[in-house]
Amino acid sequence: MYMIYQQYQTAIKNSYSGAQDLQQHIETARRCRKWLESLDINVDLRNSLAEPIQVLQEAFEDLTDSAQPGQKV
Repeated sequence: MYMIYQQYQTAIKNSYSGAQDLQQHIETARRCRKWLESLDINVDLRNSLAEPIQVLQEAFEDLTDSAQPGQKV
C-alpha cells in the first residue's frame, strides 16, 4: 500500500502546488476522514476507508507547510 499512497501524494503535490485553495482541501479531507472514522463498522474496514483520505490530507498539509514565508496559501 505504501507505493500506492506515495503515488497519491505525488499526484496531489504535482497538481496542487501553488494552489490558492489548499486550506479548503485540507478541511474537506479532514471532515471526510472524521466521518469515515465515525462509522459504526468493523474497525479494520473503517481504517481501510479512512487511511487513503488521511494520506490525501497530509499531502495537502505538506504543500501548505512547504509554502515560502510570506506566500499566500
